[in-house]
Amino acid sequence: MRKRVYHHFPVDDVEFTQNYSFWGNLPYLVKTLAAMNNRSGSMTLTGNTGQVLDVKRNIKVDIAEANVDFKSLAPKDLDAVLEGIENNGMLDFRINILYSRLNKDYSRVAFNEDTFLVRCELNQRILILKIHKLHGPGHTTCSEIASTMVDEIIRGDEK
Repeated sequence: MRKRVYHHFPVDDVEFTQNYSFWGNLPYLVKTLAAMNNRSGSMTLTGNTGQVLDVKRNIKVDIAEANVDFKSLAPKDLDAVLEGIENNGMLDFRINILYSRLNKDYSRVAFNEDTFLVRCELNQRILILKIHKLHGPGHTTCSEIASTMVDEIIRGDEK
């Protein structure tokens, strides 16, 4: 079994913690987060000078690899990632929210991203999400990351 817990996770500095009743297992959670990878949406931000910006937001999901790094959680790599993941336990993820907008020439311009570390602990149908914002401008909050994950879990169960 590969270690899927990031050793630099800031246990004492977690910004968001929430417990959820969860009917699935860790492999189901990994499949759900893999489905979130490369999804995008739009949002509105206010720029430094007060102008309103229409922004595209893209999600990138990585899973901890060998305790020291992260590996992309793409649906094509899912079989290799799921190998050795037990039904209960702890997994760490890194979620990057990439932002971009169109400039006046309609060219896509990327700008700072928000990066979050997410620890998922599953024990006897209780899922504990611990989320820490690693860096970024803070256009997305830790609670929004948790809400997105829960929405995807619910959406995946309805399929």
